[in-house]
Amino acid sequence: MSGRPSAGDARRTRFATTSYVALEGPCCAGKTTLARALVDCLADLAVCSVPCYADHVGGGRFLPPPVPISLGEDQAGLRALLMIENDRLAGPRAGQYDVALLDRSVHTLLAHRYAIDQLTGLGCYESATTTVSLSPAPAWPSLVIFLDVSQGAVEQRNRGKFPADSLFIDARFNSAIRSYYDSVTASGDAPIVWLDGELDSGKLIDQAETQIRALLRRPD
Repeated sequence: MSGRPSAGDARRTRFATTSYVALEGPCCAGKTTLARALVDCLADLAVCSVPCYADHVGGGRFLPPPVPISLGEDQAGLRALLMIENDRLAGPRAGQYDVALLDRSVHTLLAHRYAIDQLTGLGCYESATTTVSLSPAPAWPSLVIFLDVSQGAVEQRNRGKFPADSLFIDARFNSAIRSYYDSVTASGDAPIVWLDGELDSGKLIDQAETQIRALLRRPD
């Protein structure tokens, strides 16, 4: 977890509870960069930035296999990810913050399984929704900001971070991920705001900050 040195000072909190704001989107959409910028923009608040699952554990190689070979393997992987979720949220839950910026959230865990089902037909999404709903580990965000970028932008921004055959820059996988957020938005089950991740960075930061401040102004 990272943030401005003074961001966690309890004397600077303005709100009684922490608002969890998730930054979602495909790999290379700019979530981590946006989170860093928002910590500065929200300097009048007590803000913490929560790293993504991979960064929290020191790299993707320490996460479960992205493509499970069985439902049992996927359930074991999901349980491991929920343990990581619980661990990476320990700081925000123990400290006093106005806003916790989540670089990916529990929606990532569900979207991944939704996409895997689309690609493989394994059928892991339904069981995952049950497991996640019964777990105390996730922080269900009050606001989800989805950075929508084209597949071309993903490939251009990758710059060797993922190999060419990686699932995370696969066009079909990313299309299925987007479909998950489409379906959740349509259902109204989560407060999702779609932002154009290919906007000029200044405009994107302004739009994201506006959404977060609007969230904080809403009555309880």
